[in-house]
Amino acid sequence: MKMYDNFFRRSGKLLPFLLLFSPLALAENYSPAQLTELARQWLQTQTSSSDKIEVTPLDSRLGLKSCSQELQWKRIGNGQTSTLQLSCESPRWQLYLSAKIAQTVLAVSSRQNISAGSVIAADMLEQAETEVRLSRGALVSDPASIVGARVKRSLSAGQAITQQDLCLVCKGDLVTIVSSHGTLEVQTRGIAQQDAILGQQVAVTNRQTQKTVFAEVVAVKKVAIKL
Repeated sequence: MKMYDNFFRRSGKLLPFLLLFSPLALAENYSPAQLTELARQWLQTQTSSSDKIEVTPLDSRLGLKSCSQELQWKRIGNGQTSTLQLSCESPRWQLYLSAKIAQTVLAVSSRQNISAGSVIAADMLEQAETEVRLSRGALVSDPASIVGARVKRSLSAGQAITQQDLCLVCKGDLVTIVSSHGTLEVQTRGIAQQDAILGQQVAVTNRQTQKTVFAEVVAVKKVAIKL
């Protein structure tokens, strides 16, 4: 009997140590809010740092989830809406979370309401993160590139500005015509015959020769012809 008594006494002393190093004791508990935030952080590492991530919160009634190993993540779908699979091997369980990914870029927006026909000044502009899918055209990235342009339609304060909202060369504008051939460059002045945005071809009448030519809009009130 003494032998068994000694065994149980030794076992009783060892039991706390065995429990301490058991997988159950090493498990970490996660609340639904923590798992939601971990999902957002993980998804951010899988996308552009500028993208805006929104994860639908897990129901708080889910309670704590324990895991003694590293959490495993998997993204299902690569569109603007994705499903995240979260799993644990010990103890084994799985959860699914829904996420929205908004691609954003730093773009020029209006600092104030700007009425149609206004000429843009530098103090009317600011730069802000803009969701690409909500833009109605080619976003403007450099504020300096549109100072002096004319607004074709009214803009609201905070609205992202696109090339389609402006005419960099407007009908009747006096513009600079740049003609280049190799390293040789010649400049003259002309009158624009129509509105145009960056990169468009526009008809321009040379003031000296009265000849009308087509040139590419390269900047505000500036067009270029390559000979």
